[in-house]
Amino acid sequence: MSISDPNTTSTLPTESRLSTTASAPGVTVRMPAQAAAGSVSARGNSVRRALQFAEPVTPQGLLLAWKRQWRTAVAFGIPLAIVAVVAAWFSMPAPFTAYALLKIDENAPRLVFSTAEGEDDFFTFRQTQTALVKSRFVLNAALREPGISDLQTLRGVEHPVEWLQKNVRVGSYNSPEILQIALEGEHPEELAALVNAVKDAYLDEVVLADRKKRIARVSELESIYNDTEEKVRKKEERVEQLARQLGTGDSAALSIKHQMALEQISLLRREHARVRFALMQEQIHQQNVAEIRESRQDTESELDGGRDSLSANAAQAVLPTQSNDPRVALAISRAAQLKDLIARYEEQVVDANHPALVKYREELAEMQRIAAGLDATPVGEPVTRLEMLEKQERALREELDKYSELVNNIGSSSFELELMKTEIDQIAKVSDRVGGEMEALRIELKSPTRVTLLQEAEVPKTRDQSKKKKLTGAAGVGSLGMVFLIVAVLEFRTRRITDPKDVAQTLGLELLGALPAMPRPLLQFWKTPKNARVGLWNNALVESVDTVRSILLHAPDAEQKKVLMVVSAAPGEGKTTFACQLAGSLARAGRKTVLVDFDLRKPRAHSLLNVPLELGVSELLSEKLDLANVIHNSSQEGLDVIPAGRVNEAALAALSRDGATGLFKELRKEYDFVIVDSSPVLYVADGGSVGANVDGAILAVRSHLSRLPAVAVACERVERFGIDLIGAVMVGVRSNLSGYGYSYDYHYGTAEPTA
Repeated sequence: MSISDPNTTSTLPTESRLSTTASAPGVTVRMPAQAAAGSVSARGNSVRRALQFAEPVTPQGLLLAWKRQWRTAVAFGIPLAIVAVVAAWFSMPAPFTAYALLKIDENAPRLVFSTAEGEDDFFTFRQTQTALVKSRFVLNAALREPGISDLQTLRGVEHPVEWLQKNVRVGSYNSPEILQIALEGEHPEELAALVNAVKDAYLDEVVLADRKKRIARVSELESIYNDTEEKVRKKEERVEQLARQLGTGDSAALSIKHQMALEQISLLRREHARVRFALMQEQIHQQNVAEIRESRQDTESELDGGRDSLSANAAQAVLPTQSNDPRVALAISRAAQLKDLIARYEEQVVDANHPALVKYREELAEMQRIAAGLDATPVGEPVTRLEMLEKQERALREELDKYSELVNNIGSSSFELELMKTEIDQIAKVSDRVGGEMEALRIELKSPTRVTLLQEAEVPKTRDQSKKKKLTGAAGVGSLGMVFLIVAVLEFRTRRITDPKDVAQTLGLELLGALPAMPRPLLQFWKTPKNARVGLWNNALVESVDTVRSILLHAPDAEQKKVLMVVSAAPGEGKTTFACQLAGSLARAGRKTVLVDFDLRKPRAHSLLNVPLELGVSELLSEKLDLANVIHNSSQEGLDVIPAGRVNEAALAALSRDGATGLFKELRKEYDFVIVDSSPVLYVADGGSVGANVDGAILAVRSHLSRLPAVAVACERVERFGIDLIGAVMVGVRSNLSGYGYSYDYHYGTAEPTA
């Protein structure tokens, strides 16, 4: 047997499992660990928190709230949007629009060369030009044009520049390369004049000014080029001067000459040291001779003998030939050096008539002539050895000084020469680059500008309706969106329960189970026939109720919980549906069960269980009927039903006096379980009267319908009645039901729900 409620609307069925935890697909609910008596205080605190604090507004929460009330939102939003569109259309005038078009090339135009001028990215360049069109110096230039300041459009404007900056529109026109300058207003002729004035000012102050800057840049490059050329000329003159001083400007020749001069200095120093040593020996010898001469002055014979001896020594010291001439010795040494130097020069210098080679050859010929005695002078008076050594030492010292000075001159001058050549190369490179850039820029000055005029502003003939349409559409969409938002916020603030966590965590109730809702054909099972969809939902519904039954039967105090009352905070929350389903589930489990409908004012259990309404609780209380007269058998084996009957004042009065205590005493004796379908707690006080005779209550909460504050108040009221609130069942949880029909049909599944 199964019982269906066609008005059930909610989301996720529970999986059947014999445990103390009820869960829905995608939702895990942890059951409180406290005992029933110990959980009352914690639940009271949770209820108070639910009443005091509002849930923070989130986009997801607003969307869910709008989905619950979308019909209301559409019903109010569409008429308001239509009114807003009509009002905006008739209240908003359509202005005239004048515009001019400019073309911005994606790349700067080039005739031949790419110059070193910085070229911006196209989009950066376009944004820069857009900003420059509305810059103050451009708009001031536009206002200075004749007749512009006297236009009627600007006559009453206190700050024309600010007004133009605000009202002139600059943007792309059908293409990123097309720039539009537009202005709206009521005077078409003046609009065209203003747009053309702004366009002309931009072309003059920005585009033409940029061309003038390029011309000025050519002049600057020409000045720099002339300066570098002058520097190169002066340094080349200095190089020529150094080359004349050194006898050559070739680096290799200077290196050889410097090396030979150093070798000559080394030879001269050794020769000079030898001559000085010989000179010192001769000076010591002459001093010894003088001392001997003084010691022999006593005797004349000794004096004569000393003189003869001295004359003999002097005669021996006389240079007999010119072979002892120091010039000859120096000439021979210098000739040998020159031969070696000329041989090295000829190996490294290609030109055989190089000036340095010619000079060395001439010097070599002179040295050979002196060494051969061709330049010897007649010998006059005899020259002593001392005099000869002194002359030779002076000649060597003079030659050494000359070569030392030559080495110093070669070193400093060659360094300066190399430095000058390096500087000339560097400056020449800069000069060539500057000259090339200057010539390239002169040629590229003849290329067109990157921004060119496509179309001047013409006097508009018709009004522009595009902006009016956009604003009208925005008014309609804005009104509709505002209504949607208001409805969503108001619905969100009602704090409807949409998640099982709200029951378990916020209210502190044990979530015993979740009953699924009938699936929507457009959202799931859209290819499944209706009968099959109903069968799947019916299977999932029964399976979910069986889960609650298993929890109740396996609870530690199950033997003391035989009379259970199903309550709800408000009507329409699935209370009666769950009560009927729970009674049928207990009967299927082999427990003799009776369902008593104490919702006397609006009974529905009799229609779901297909029993007559008359002869029920009301008649039992008011007419003192026997219990057997009001019990009806249902189609489910083991399940009896006591309907509500026809309510009257006598029945309500009897219920308020003792809560039908006698009825419950008899039912406890006859049945294993008594399921009571009570009236809504917040609307009718009958539940409090009946609650004194029950062992516990189960709260029914409908997903997306029950409100958290109302459910919290209902929980407090049930506990004040002294009723043990066992837990809650969430009705109408939406989910995919395909997993509930594949293997359970053999037990209870049917194609159509049974009443």
